[in-house]
Amino acid sequence: MTRELEAIEPSGRFSNYGPVNTRLEQALVRDLFGGSGACVTVCNATLGLMLAIRQAVDAARHPAARRAPAYALMPAFTFAATAHAALWCGLTPLLCDIDPESWIACPEAERALVERYGEAIAVIVPCTTFGCPVDRAHYEGLAASIGAAIVVDAAAAVGTRDADGLSVGTGWRAPSVFSMHATKPFATLEGGFVYSADPDRILGLRAMANFGFDGARSAIMPGLNAKMNEVTAAMGLARIEAMPDILLHRETLAGAYRALLPELMFQDCRAVSQAHVFLPALLPRSVPGGRAALIRRAAQAGIELGTYYAPHLGDQPYFRETCLRGDLPVTDDVSARIVSLPLHEGLALRDVRRVATLIKEACL
Repeated sequence: MTRELEAIEPSGRFSNYGPVNTRLEQALVRDLFGGSGACVTVCNATLGLMLAIRQAVDAARHPAARRAPAYALMPAFTFAATAHAALWCGLTPLLCDIDPESWIACPEAERALVERYGEAIAVIVPCTTFGCPVDRAHYEGLAASIGAAIVVDAAAAVGTRDADGLSVGTGWRAPSVFSMHATKPFATLEGGFVYSADPDRILGLRAMANFGFDGARSAIMPGLNAKMNEVTAAMGLARIEAMPDILLHRETLAGAYRALLPELMFQDCRAVSQAHVFLPALLPRSVPGGRAALIRRAAQAGIELGTYYAPHLGDQPYFRETCLRGDLPVTDDVSARIVSLPLHEGLALRDVRRVATLIKEACL
């Protein structure tokens, strides 16, 4: 990476899809998607979602996009960026419940909202919650039934692989938006990228991310500035080489947590290899003092436990005012009991055993 950084200044290219960024995009397509399709980097995944949703809805020329309200169907159990991106595109997030085992959107809950709101739903936004892949055939059928677009929020899925060793979204024309935020296994401080099997779709997103310019410096489409700079791209190139070792280490730690903590419920994810940002788990309802007491006890021991996603979107003040929600009984339960166990490259198995011991004692 040092050589890449040293070469950037004399090149005079610091942004605007420079040569380092181009190499990163090529490496992503080659290493994650088997050389199929295309991708464009963005300075963060939230902007990537905003661009992809706007492009997808405009391209579908969906009647709902021309009247209000128009909805973006998504799970309530996800990060705020998903809802914010839809709102910035002039859509109202329509929040559905999740599956009690996989914690991704519940197909029955989605179908119920599709039956109720029909063609008022302009876009469906599946979320790869904690890196768990979604069912492509289900979403293609659901979207086709109402003429909606699809944009996949795959923010946490860089590194999740199928049986062929390929990433989430491979071969799918619907755009998938990935994050390279500092919290992710594939981390570049900030950053992200959008993948699609349709190179023309990516060309359009590339122009939109550059102020809507296409060739000359004249806007011909909606746009904003979402370009990745060359320094961040250099970090991405360095990180992609280290990814196999990073993912293996995280999977080893996740396996140890699962073995040591049968008291907890872990996500049922059908991926062959799942990228782990951290390790979410559900606490038993019988934990003395509940989750808050456990988190305080861990903090006193120098252990930081997270609570993603709690509160869920339907319980956050701004989204209560700006979103519509279906019935969310599973989301409410999961959000109330979930705890995120530490998982990163600096963690060792002895650290996992220490965390597990504390949680076991707290559950008694």
